[in-house]
Amino acid sequence: MKPDTESECLLHTPYFDVVKERGYFIVKEAQAVNGVVAVPVLPDGRLMLAVLQRRAIGAQSIEFPRGAIDRGETASDAAARELREETGWSARKVTELGLLHSNTSLIASAVAVCRVDIDGEAVDSTDGEVDKVLFVTLAQLKAMIAAGKITDGHTLSAAMLLIAHAPEAL
Repeated sequence: MKPDTESECLLHTPYFDVVKERGYFIVKEAQAVNGVVAVPVLPDGRLMLAVLQRRAIGAQSIEFPRGAIDRGETASDAAARELREETGWSARKVTELGLLHSNTSLIASAVAVCRVDIDGEAVDSTDGEVDKVLFVTLAQLKAMIAAGKITDGHTLSAAMLLIAHAPEAL
């Protein structure tokens, strides 16, 4: 029997490793914080959501824009870049709200959540990933969540972090 402290790599990819540690399977990525969720907020408090096709679930999903943090990039920089790439909107101000762990029993890395204040209109072309954007009030967001229209765990967690940091500002 192997000692409990030993780790065995079961799968190595350019993006992540799957290891077995003390009988548990764990997905490990190169960066401890490897992704970011951008929570776009207009001056009037409305939030921007992206509607896009997600192959893993075989359906469209309504989410806050999100993506990977490139090596050497800050979470704030990644949030602004992902928002611009996916929606064409530029960030006016970025505030880091905290971290989320999407699956603490399986995935070692965390995802940063950033509030991204925006105004004006989309100015850049997009990467084509997002089919359309929606602008909703916080009350509408809550109703969409309650109705099961938003099921993405990153978006649900990011919404809670936003509410926890500034419930009166929305």
